[in-house]
Amino acid sequence: MTRLTSLYLENFVAFQHPLDWRAHSSLNVIIGENDTGKTHLLKLLYAMTRAIEEHAKKRAGPEPKELAEVLAGKLRWTFLPPKMELGRLVTRGSGNRLSVELGWNGSGHLKFAFGKDTVSRIVEMQTNNLPELDGHKASFLPPKEILSIFDAIVATRESQEIASFDDTYYDLVQDYRQPPTAGKWQDNIRNVFRHLEDVTGGGEVEMDKDGTIVFRRGKESFNMHQTAEGIKKIGILSRLMRNRRLTPTGGCMLFVDEPEVNLHPKAIVLFAEMLHEFAQSGIQVYLTTHSYFLLKRLEQLAREKATDYALLDLRKQPDGGGVTGTVTRLAQGLPMNPIVEESLRLFDRDVLLDLGA
Repeated sequence: MTRLTSLYLENFVAFQHPLDWRAHSSLNVIIGENDTGKTHLLKLLYAMTRAIEEHAKKRAGPEPKELAEVLAGKLRWTFLPPKMELGRLVTRGSGNRLSVELGWNGSGHLKFAFGKDTVSRIVEMQTNNLPELDGHKASFLPPKEILSIFDAIVATRESQEIASFDDTYYDLVQDYRQPPTAGKWQDNIRNVFRHLEDVTGGGEVEMDKDGTIVFRRGKESFNMHQTAEGIKKIGILSRLMRNRRLTPTGGCMLFVDEPEVNLHPKAIVLFAEMLHEFAQSGIQVYLTTHSYFLLKRLEQLAREKATDYALLDLRKQPDGGGVTGTVTRLAQGLPMNPIVEESLRLFDRDVLLDLGA
């Protein structure tokens, strides 16, 4: 099965120093304090893989486009840089050039580079074994749910082409619009549905024929403004599975930015188990998180199942020289990191209070 295996970049936003992230796993967790580039890294991976997906579709159509053109557009609409100029993604400083290489299955790669004066075209690009990713699908779940702002996303992008919502939101709207299809589910995907039912109480978010989105549980129906944020996020995930957007068949990559947002700790733990089931099914998962609950449960699952899940810990350099990353394996235990350290500080404070200190 084809999957991403490496990412190299330098002079990309906060990543002034080279980041050479190798040995990607079926599930990859990115952590770091605020402003360490977690979401930028997740969006970069998504923009590249989604551009490859869209290029493959356009290649067979009546108006094929070069990958460089598709990728440039995807980067601009995913990051919405000032004046929509690609050069704004380059780390500030004279002479800097952004350089990125994405690798898969050892020999496949997509390389590109551009300078700070680049506006909308990528001239320097190289690919190898690109057809290995044909049929792969890339999906991005942002922190904010889309269902209550569905119409606004559609209107600003399709009617006016205003840069109000980036492509992680607009692409998700497009993916959500696809109707459900019948068919058998892999065992791991059936397990995800069981977890979803635990969170929603057996309810389901559905889109009616007229485009109205409602949450139904038993005989009751609720519009999106009456539905909890966490339920709406779960509803998006359910729809993507039911319309076969999230399926191991043909290859799939799921990018999730801070899945814990608007979820109760119990639901966060269940979400971690869903992501584990996705990874076990063959879907490659990338996520960012600030949640100890999510991180701890994923570490437990990695140890219980002896799975080689990867943890990328991003840290700001004290001299202001950008961000660096360290990779460890969750099956070897949870390494000390800012999330764990803060949890221990709170525990130590509890001990002091109990002792009357």
